[in-house]
Amino acid sequence: MTPRAATAARSGRAVKDGSQAGAKPDLSRAAIVERALSVMDVEGPDAVTIRRLAQEFGVTPMALYWHVANKDELLAAMGDALLDGIAPAVTTGAWSAQLRGVITALVDAMRRHPAAAELVLPRILVHPDGLRLTEFTLAVLEDAGFTVAQAADLARTGLQTAIMLVSQVPGAETQAAEEQRDLLLKQKRDYIAGLEPTAFPHVREASFALTDCADVDGYYGFGIDLFVAGSEALLRRHKRSPA
Repeated sequence: MTPRAATAARSGRAVKDGSQAGAKPDLSRAAIVERALSVMDVEGPDAVTIRRLAQEFGVTPMALYWHVANKDELLAAMGDALLDGIAPAVTTGAWSAQLRGVITALVDAMRRHPAAAELVLPRILVHPDGLRLTEFTLAVLEDAGFTVAQAADLARTGLQTAIMLVSQVPGAETQAAEEQRDLLLKQKRDYIAGLEPTAFPHVREASFALTDCADVDGYYGFGIDLFVAGSEALLRRHKRSPA
């Protein structure tokens, strides 16, 4: 099953379950946040509104305002939900292995709701678990030999890399509504197929590789490997450079 199909199947069930006739789910802040994440996975970020969620719960929008003050607070809570319980996957051994564990933990957390991955960025230093993960990452990098500024840059870039990997899986089109995704993919592939063959032979040859992801775990593994390898190369160059 492709990442797009798996997300749609999982999130689609979550949206439908709360809308069954005669079944009104309990209205709580946690339930609202979880439903918002599910709606975003299936229908895209633009679908997440207080009014839309009120329809999901069969209540008036005012009922939701008892739990979330406005949409900005809801989006912040959604980002926090992805960071709940996050911790580095590796806490001992080589610094590069620990760094890999941090990026892996971020990717795994955001893969639960890929359409919401970008909501993590403004919450990483606010959420207690995100803040602890950042502290751990900075300590690992500084202990390895990076300066404070370099460690901060690497930690920031690592988070941005994780967000990019999750939100931009080729073929997933998570930022669009589910019913629009196949059309968007077709438009991209038709555009590439229409490029001048002699001017863009490599782009045309890579059409499906650029717009599909046959091996999702391999895709994530490659992206994390690339970031860690780059960090290792930077440290070697830093140690060779004069103070």
